[in-house]
Amino acid sequence: MTRLQKMVLKPKEQLVTRLFLSPKLKQNLTVLSYSTYDLINAMKELSLSNPFVSLREPKGEMQNLEWLRAPEGENLIDHLLMQVNLSDWHNWEKSAVKVLIYLLDKDGYLRVDLAKIAEQTEFSLEKLTRAKDLLQSLDPCGIGAADLTECLLQQAMQKADFNPVALEILLDNQLEMLADPKQWPNSKFSISELNDALASIQTLDPTPASDYVVENNIQYLFPDLIYRITDGRLTVESYQTQIPEMVFDEKAYHELKEQSDENKYFSEQKQHYLELKNAIVERQKTIMRLGKYVGKFQRNFLTTMQRRELKPLGLKEAAQALGLAPSTISRAIKDKYIQCQNKIFSLKMLFPREVTTDLSQARIEYDLQQIIKKEDARAPLSDQQLVEIFAKHDVTLSRRVIAKYRKKLNIPNSYSRKAKPTD
Repeated sequence: MTRLQKMVLKPKEQLVTRLFLSPKLKQNLTVLSYSTYDLINAMKELSLSNPFVSLREPKGEMQNLEWLRAPEGENLIDHLLMQVNLSDWHNWEKSAVKVLIYLLDKDGYLRVDLAKIAEQTEFSLEKLTRAKDLLQSLDPCGIGAADLTECLLQQAMQKADFNPVALEILLDNQLEMLADPKQWPNSKFSISELNDALASIQTLDPTPASDYVVENNIQYLFPDLIYRITDGRLTVESYQTQIPEMVFDEKAYHELKEQSDENKYFSEQKQHYLELKNAIVERQKTIMRLGKYVGKFQRNFLTTMQRRELKPLGLKEAAQALGLAPSTISRAIKDKYIQCQNKIFSLKMLFPREVTTDLSQARIEYDLQQIIKKEDARAPLSDQQLVEIFAKHDVTLSRRVIAKYRKKLNIPNSYSRKAKPTD
């Protein structure tokens, strides 16, 4: 008997366990992941499609941040967000770019310090720098520039036949010289070349946002939770004053249902209303439970607002404490914001990654800065010596990790930090 003849098909039993989410659970998880802005939009969509549902607008005054649409003209923010949503970027890249989009001024410039933004969000300076590059790749060209020269240079670089003298002037940051003909005799270029360069630069748009509506569009960011400190006591409350109330017209529902044979249609309309309403209630309960737990866990940070006081907190740890799945916690913190001591920041900031068993990344960076500040400038500490110092305090770090944080904090190596002897 050949080897092929010995091969036969035999039945094999295998037990496979699969978890299927009910439509109700899927709806709850979807609504849980909504930002307040997305939630309000979902409510508005239901009120438009369901003849028995209306929205009762909140009476609270707007204090904080989501974008309101202008009555006329194309909105710059909408135009940029549409491009971001259609991109194939990583999720963190999309989120980081959106943060920067909301910080653009009326001319489309990004006149902010990325280092300060890094302190207020969950994104590192490196990631925000990457996000700025992605923002500047969007239309209109020149968006997200820090100043006029950078704005014009972005546009000039996109033109294949742009005047080479004008391009060199922009690259050398000599725009002020070009704008002042009195300085032209000191330039290496001829008067004719400078005239042509000026004419080319004047074809560029110094305000890339000028064709879009921005003045009447203020960003309102609705915090989902508000932490308050009174006499040293930390409390948390849900912020719902900007969420409209869904109202179901029971009278019209019953009157029309009795006059029609389409009972299925009427039942579906009420079911859709109840599903979204219940999902919103569950969303608020879950966020509130999470807010109480995280507030207690990160109390030192919330009362001092010092990033070094942040303790490492993972999704699994929070999920175990609340009896929820880590994926539920992930949805609960997605696009959620909190308000504390007149500051608004992402809920994700309260979930810093763990660097060691008991120290957060922010704490490591703070301690590293303090150690180097106190070192002897004549004999600065090497990365290996820094590793040994942390080890004495039961903090295990590698030289590579030390070097990584040094570079992030713009701290040069020990050779560059060594004070030069005076004559």
